[in-house]
Amino acid sequence: MIIDATTLLDVVAFQEKYPDFRAVTNCDREKVGLEMEVLLRNNGEYFRARVDEINGNIIVGKVLREDFYFKQPFKYQDMIRFEKKNIINIYVINGVYY
Repeated sequence: MIIDATTLLDVVAFQEKYPDFRAVTNCDREKVGLEMEVLLRNNGEYFRARVDEINGNIIVGKVLREDFYFKQPFKYQDMIRFEKKNIINIYVINGVYY
Protein backbone atom coordinates (compact mmCIF):
# COMPACT_ATOMS: atom_id res chain seq x y z
CA MET A 1 0.00 0.00 0.00
CA ILE A 2 1.25 3.49 -0.88
CA ILE A 3 0.34 6.40 1.38
CA ASP A 4 -0.37 9.76 -0.24
CA ALA A 5 1.79 12.15 1.79
CA THR A 6 -0.25 15.27 1.08
CA THR A 7 0.79 17.16 4.23
CA LEU A 8 4.51 17.38 3.43
CA LEU A 9 6.14 20.80 3.35
CA ASP A 10 5.72 22.51 -0.03
CA VAL A 11 9.31 23.77 -0.19
CA VAL A 12 8.78 25.99 -3.23
CA ALA A 13 5.87 27.88 -1.63
CA PHE A 14 7.67 28.00 1.73
CA GLN A 15 10.74 29.61 0.13
CA GLU A 16 8.56 32.31 -1.42
CA LYS A 17 7.51 33.30 2.09
CA TYR A 18 10.87 32.55 3.76
CA PRO A 19 13.60 33.04 1.11
CA ASP A 20 16.40 32.24 3.58
CA PHE A 21 15.17 28.64 3.96
CA ARG A 22 17.93 26.48 2.50
CA ALA A 23 16.91 23.84 -0.02
CA VAL A 24 17.98 22.50 -3.40
CA THR A 25 16.89 24.40 -6.49
CA ASN A 26 14.08 23.34 -8.82
CA CYS A 27 16.78 22.43 -11.35
CA ASP A 28 18.37 20.08 -8.78
CA ARG A 29 14.98 18.53 -8.02
CA GLU A 30 14.75 17.53 -11.68
CA LYS A 31 17.95 15.48 -11.20
CA VAL A 32 16.34 13.14 -8.68
CA GLY A 33 16.92 9.53 -9.63
CA LEU A 34 16.03 6.07 -8.44
CA GLU A 35 17.69 4.83 -5.25
CA MET A 36 18.60 8.38 -4.18
CA GLU A 37 17.64 9.54 -0.74
CA VAL A 38 15.72 12.79 -0.37
CA LEU A 39 15.07 14.95 2.66
CA LEU A 40 11.42 15.78 3.39
CA ARG A 41 9.53 17.46 6.24
CA ASN A 42 6.13 16.76 7.72
CA ASN A 43 4.56 18.12 10.90
CA GLY A 44 7.82 19.89 11.79
CA GLU A 45 10.00 16.79 11.49
CA TYR A 46 12.65 16.11 8.89
CA PHE A 47 13.11 12.60 7.51
CA ARG A 48 14.67 10.81 4.56
CA ALA A 49 12.98 8.67 1.95
CA ARG A 50 14.57 6.44 -0.69
CA VAL A 51 13.22 7.06 -4.19
CA ASP A 52 11.78 3.88 -5.70
CA GLU A 53 9.61 5.25 -8.52
CA ILE A 54 9.39 8.50 -10.50
CA ASN A 55 6.54 9.48 -12.80
CA GLY A 56 6.96 13.12 -13.87
CA ASN A 57 6.68 15.22 -10.69
CA ILE A 58 5.25 12.35 -8.66
CA ILE A 59 7.64 10.22 -6.62
CA VAL A 60 7.13 7.06 -4.58
CA GLY A 61 9.67 6.37 -1.88
CA LYS A 62 10.29 4.41 1.29
CA VAL A 63 10.45 6.23 4.66
CA LEU A 64 13.89 5.71 6.24
CA ARG A 65 13.40 7.35 9.63
CA GLU A 66 12.57 4.94 12.45
CA ASP A 67 11.47 7.20 15.29
CA PHE A 68 9.20 10.21 15.01
CA TYR A 69 8.43 12.53 17.92
CA PHE A 70 5.14 13.77 16.49
CA LYS A 71 2.26 11.77 15.06
CA GLN A 72 2.79 11.17 11.35
CA PRO A 73 0.51 9.55 8.75
CA PHE A 74 3.33 7.10 7.94
CA LYS A 75 6.05 5.15 9.72
CA TYR A 76 9.43 3.53 9.09
CA GLN A 77 9.58 1.64 5.78
CA ASP A 78 6.13 2.79 4.63
CA MET A 79 5.87 3.63 0.95
CA ILE A 80 4.76 7.23 0.43
CA ARG A 81 3.76 9.25 -2.64
CA PHE A 82 4.93 12.86 -2.81
CA GLU A 83 5.94 15.54 -5.30
CA LYS A 84 9.28 17.01 -6.33
CA LYS A 85 8.25 20.31 -4.74
CA ASN A 86 8.43 18.56 -1.34
CA ILE A 87 12.16 17.79 -1.64
CA ILE A 88 14.42 19.83 0.62
CA ASN A 89 17.71 18.09 -0.18
CA ILE A 90 18.94 15.22 -2.35
CA TYR A 91 21.42 12.53 -1.32
CA VAL A 92 23.00 9.42 -2.68
CA ILE A 93 23.87 6.53 -0.36
CA ASN A 94 27.40 7.84 0.31
CA GLY A 95 26.82 11.57 0.70
CA VAL A 96 25.38 14.67 -0.83
CA TYR A 97 24.35 14.41 -4.48
CA TYR A 98 24.84 17.93 -5.77
